[in-house]
Amino acid sequence: MDRAPGVPTVWDQLAETMYLKDSPTAEVRLSELASFSFGRFKSSKGLPEIARPIAGERGYIVALQLKAIPFIEQFFGNKKVSSGFYPIGGVSAIDLREEPAVLLPNPFEAMVLYVTQAALDEVAYEHQASRVEQLVWPLGHLDPVVYHLGKTLNSTLEQPRHTSKTFLDHVLHALNCHFVCSYGCVRISAPQFRGGLSSLQMRRATELLEANLDGNIALRDVAEACELSVSHFARAFKTTFRKPPYRWLIERRVDRARDLMTNTRLPLADIAAQCGFADQSALTRSFKQIRGVSPGHWRRRTTRGRSGLVRSKPGPTARSFLQHFTTRILRASLHLRPAKMISAKNDSQVNLYFP
Repeated sequence: MDRAPGVPTVWDQLAETMYLKDSPTAEVRLSELASFSFGRFKSSKGLPEIARPIAGERGYIVALQLKAIPFIEQFFGNKKVSSGFYPIGGVSAIDLREEPAVLLPNPFEAMVLYVTQAALDEVAYEHQASRVEQLVWPLGHLDPVVYHLGKTLNSTLEQPRHTSKTFLDHVLHALNCHFVCSYGCVRISAPQFRGGLSSLQMRRATELLEANLDGNIALRDVAEACELSVSHFARAFKTTFRKPPYRWLIERRVDRARDLMTNTRLPLADIAAQCGFADQSALTRSFKQIRGVSPGHWRRRTTRGRSGLVRSKPGPTARSFLQHFTTRILRASLHLRPAKMISAKNDSQVNLYFP
């Protein structure tokens, strides 16, 4: 794994100490969209020997097992702290200050998060809670919250073009809140929060989000534009709009797609690209979820209704003009005089022409 610009050095060290860096049987995939805060480590053969400790790094590595591990040994310094079987969904929270090492002789696949102390401190500060001194969780034990949110993160690695940065920020922030409460043993009370965004904050937030319908903007950037913390902004936004920012973004994309389908003849693939969707299938999924029908069906139904209205207007007037014009041509060409006859049915006068 060659370290790209902006990638924290901890990932390069972790891949090297676990002998994954140049291994043909290993894969390390990091999330660039989430500023390399998580990734997936995978090996089809396991590690050849005990992985060495990482030197000079701070923070925590939280590892979620995506596949069961028949046997694993974990060490803090020279002390063995865990040994045995880890199930799917098993979680380990590892303090890098403990000089961790691991023996993994069997194939493995894990979602790995790098959690900084600064991220934990921010959550505690926003909730007026005490600082987290250390994350503690029984090594390899199940955690349903981390498992389900971790699977969501894993899916974004498979299809990064179908994921928005705003959505990833929400998931990662939720995980950090969970780590502070459940792993840091910090009690967070419900915030005393009443109001939503001010009119100025609403305008700033919606303008930024509208300008980035693809979702490629960090939630922190929008919060800073409103001069709020991430947690405060997320709560205020939901209070104001009755939905979180990433949901608001999706609905705005669908609204714009609907306008383009109504007023242009662009193909759905081009409309999807202009509205910030990864492709036409992403547009179809979101449109059907919100509008209840596929975009193609909605467009045909809307266009058919408008076309029928246009065709129905000129009918009688055009026919009357054509009949009148034809009659005058015939009379002029044959030089015939009309004969009067009274209709027995309605006593109206009818003109008949005879040769």
